[in-house]
Amino acid sequence: MNNIVNLLKLQFNSLLSIKKNLIITLALSIFLAAVQPNMIVFAGAIYLMMTTYSITFYEERSKMNYLIYSLPIKVNEYLFSKYIYCLLNTLIAVVVSTILSTIVKIIGMHDLTYSMPIYAIPLVTIGIGIFFTSILMPATLLLGFENGRYVLTFIAITPMAFSTALLEIISEINITFNPSTLTILGVLIALTSLLVSYFITCNKFTKKEVQWNKKDVALA
Repeated sequence: MNNIVNLLKLQFNSLLSIKKNLIITLALSIFLAAVQPNMIVFAGAIYLMMTTYSITFYEERSKMNYLIYSLPIKVNEYLFSKYIYCLLNTLIAVVVSTILSTIVKIIGMHDLTYSMPIYAIPLVTIGIGIFFTSILMPATLLLGFENGRYVLTFIAITPMAFSTALLEIISEINITFNPSTLTILGVLIALTSLLVSYFITCNKFTKKEVQWNKKDVALA
């Protein structure tokens, strides 16, 4: 557990390397909340992309991943900390976007806020966060930016491009099911996606680490 906590601290310290971009994103979110409320989820998607895609790129360029291999930690601890890190950032994005959308709805700065359900923005933000955590983050670890930069860029941009469209679709859906049933169903789908992604990533990443070790031995 201590290893995972220390790894999380290391990753959030890496996040400080792009603090200027994070401040710009927060300012952009506030501006979009005042001008076009349905763009709040787009700003949240940008934040999630920076905390998953950009940070992994920074760690690879700074050779921080090699530092991880020199520490007394297991592969599953390193990967588990990555998933926790992404989920914590998803929670941050959901909280900030929900606060902004609630403030806009209370003030009534835009006609769209009256027809937009209060759950729509956090729901879409959670969906994007789960997508980034279960697909984008593992892909960056397994492919690397040198070999998979085009695929990774496509994966990162896709949910951002459709974020506002998803928000409009969810806002127009007339939910007749029990909210508790929908919540349980959503949690089960999210947990299943994350668990499947985690176990596949652990398996693939372990094989990749073995290949790296063989190359190091051959070079030695």
